[in-house]
Amino acid sequence: MRVECENCSKAFELPDDRLPAGKKISFPCPGCKSKITLDLRKKPEPIAEEPVATADESQGKVVFSPIAEKPSGELDGSDLKRKILNSIKDLPPMPKIIYKAREVMANPKSGFKEIAEVIETDQAIAAKVLQVSNSAYYGLSGMVSSIHQATVVLGHKTLEQLITMVSATSLLGSHLKGYRMGSGTLWQHSLAVALCSRLIAKDRAPAMENDAFSVGLIHDAGKLALDRYILERKTLVDQALTAGITFLQVEKQVLGFDHTELASDLCAKWKLPENHVSAMRFHHDPGASKGNQLAYIVHTANHIAQKSGIGSSMDAALYELDPGALAFLSLDEEDLSRYNEATIEAVGQITQSLT
Repeated sequence: MRVECENCSKAFELPDDRLPAGKKISFPCPGCKSKITLDLRKKPEPIAEEPVATADESQGKVVFSPIAEKPSGELDGSDLKRKILNSIKDLPPMPKIIYKAREVMANPKSGFKEIAEVIETDQAIAAKVLQVSNSAYYGLSGMVSSIHQATVVLGHKTLEQLITMVSATSLLGSHLKGYRMGSGTLWQHSLAVALCSRLIAKDRAPAMENDAFSVGLIHDAGKLALDRYILERKTLVDQALTAGITFLQVEKQVLGFDHTELASDLCAKWKLPENHVSAMRFHHDPGASKGNQLAYIVHTANHIAQKSGIGSSMDAALYELDPGALAFLSLDEEDLSRYNEATIEAVGQITQSLT
């Protein structure tokens, strides 16, 4: 097999009999030492072009022609992605209250009263903050009766995570028909990834505990924007899925880009921290993140959440843990098992408090 490094363009031949069929492998480039990844798993058969019905108003009939344009009217992936990015003019409600709360909490002159006032600007979120504050997860069952009390008892770090979490319930609770995810499925998965990311960060990178939780919670937010476009291409998606590929690969095949690219572009547009942008972009492939610890944490948490069965996608079994993730984070299989059990318990405690 002829292989070419995308970084330095060095090309070389690998003996076919030394390549492990059906596996995804990575190795350093002999020239520049950058990472090269080969996916030797079963490739999808080329998708035949489908005729598209278009109305001929002058003749009053329907004319079929070879597919040339996407259902949305876009000609290629870059144009479609640009259209989606331009259509999302502002931050959705979830980040707005999060960043306002962070701004207040970062001000040393702000007290618990000011923080409580920010939360109380959204009564729905305030009610959920009280609900979850009293959950078994925080060990305060029946003890928190006001937002002001919650801010005092929980502390800034925990309160920030709590606001992030409850702000996401409605946003991530949507029914994603294109991705075949029922109402609440994405929310449960995202919550599991957020909680597991926090556990890993607490052990391996305490300074980024809040960042790990926040990115874990919104790591799949790109799917919210892409769902309608995936649904429009249902026939193409169905054909691709029969070949046994992941939905991530399906996105690339039918759209020209995937949800990680869109989400990272949105994060950059909203001027989120660079490590957040990188972690969103590479949470499926942390080896390409140039050593972004946050990307490795969220990737590992995503793998654990998929295997736990909490809000798992239909193709969860196809997603593999990056071969270098455990070594990078100094973890082993026992750690994964421990995080898995803790995540299942935590998600159960929190979701119970929200029902």
